[in-house]
Amino acid sequence: MICWSCEREGGGGPFCGACKALLPPDDAADHFAVLGLPRGYALDFPAAEVAYQKLSRQLHPDRFATADPRARRASLGHTVQLNEAWRTLKDPVRRAEYLLELAGVDVASDDQKTGPGVERGTRRLAAPPAFLLDILEVHDDLGNAQRAGDAVKVAFLTEEMRGRAGEAMKIIATALDTGSTQVPDQGRLDEAARALIALRYYRRFLDEADAYEERGADRSGGG
Repeated sequence: MICWSCEREGGGGPFCGACKALLPPDDAADHFAVLGLPRGYALDFPAAEVAYQKLSRQLHPDRFATADPRARRASLGHTVQLNEAWRTLKDPVRRAEYLLELAGVDVASDDQKTGPGVERGTRRLAAPPAFLLDILEVHDDLGNAQRAGDAVKVAFLTEEMRGRAGEAMKIIATALDTGSTQVPDQGRLDEAARALIALRYYRRFLDEADAYEERGADRSGGG
């Protein structure tokens, strides 16, 4: 990237290697590159958070309040890009979804936009019909137990679903974390994608169960 200030090749990083001016953000950079992290599911969270905080301080718009307008625009662009990268990578589920999208497997929600670095023409995986039928039956069991006021049954179903969610997360981590810079093969990518799809339904179930528990606590507190 050519530096707007000295008109030389800017080099790596957000600042020009020659004159130290702030360069515009690279719109093609993926979230890992934005934070200066290796691409992969395994994340050294404390180190990643330190990197994020350091970059946040360096690129914050307040530091460029009186700078050239081009530097101010670059600062704002970097900050938006950095925050989006951190929001995605710090969450293990969103990080897994993003890695799959980078590899050409789309399991994102319908309202989730394609992020930086994600290849076009990704293939979208759907939940298997047998799985959807199973989830529907468990949802029906939960609804019946809630309407009957069967707290024991509700608790049992909720705990069972928490177990399923935990197992799904283990599958995702095992499939995507190759332990090296090697990219997971297609079989492992598909395994992680299927687990992510299942996890989305498990989370919806648990959200519904938690909402029921909160309503019950409110009724007890108000009684």
